[in-house]
Amino acid sequence: MLKSASYKISAAIFFTIFVTMIIPLEFEQNETEQKFYGYATIVKLDEKGNNIFTQQIHNRLVDTGETFLLQQTFQDTNTASDNTQIGAICVSDEAITIAETITAATFDSGNSITESNCKEDTTVTISSQTAQVGSLTFSAGSTNVADGDTIRAIGICQNDATDDGDFNNCATEGVLFSVVDTSDVTLNSGETVQITYTFDISSSGT
Repeated sequence: MLKSASYKISAAIFFTIFVTMIIPLEFEQNETEQKFYGYATIVKLDEKGNNIFTQQIHNRLVDTGETFLLQQTFQDTNTASDNTQIGAICVSDEAITIAETITAATFDSGNSITESNCKEDTTVTISSQTAQVGSLTFSAGSTNVADGDTIRAIGICQNDATDDGDFNNCATEGVLFSVVDTSDVTLNSGETVQITYTFDISSSGT
């Protein structure tokens, strides 16, 4: 017997979302591309205050700096404010148009999932300048989605500051960190989906 055209899950489907931050070697880059980098500006002035030399040089973000950024961002048990950091994965049944202006509120606005569609990882794994949230298991049957609900997008969100339980809607806890437009995945009764989010800011060791 054929099921609907949406992707069906017999037991569990693994989503692994890799987001890589690229540190550009040159300033000349397509303006529509994301840019993640730091640079220093040196300006030399003569005795009259005239600019006689200017240089901009890209930095090299070192391993300890990369690890520090991740530890300040994700809930990995390493900072005092850890329980308010990033570590939740939320699912939505809205077909998302990816844009950098999306907020937690706009991510939630078209989502008709009324169950606890957000799950927390309170011990995000940080290793080799990479943070991994999950895997987290989302269940049908009115646990995280209703039977027959279709997951069309994933939001990476701020964790619940008061407890570590599942919650509904990304904006309930604050910040949307990133969003992913996925293939449609429909969960029927008894089915689950496991989602892992990986954020990588490691740079070349050479």
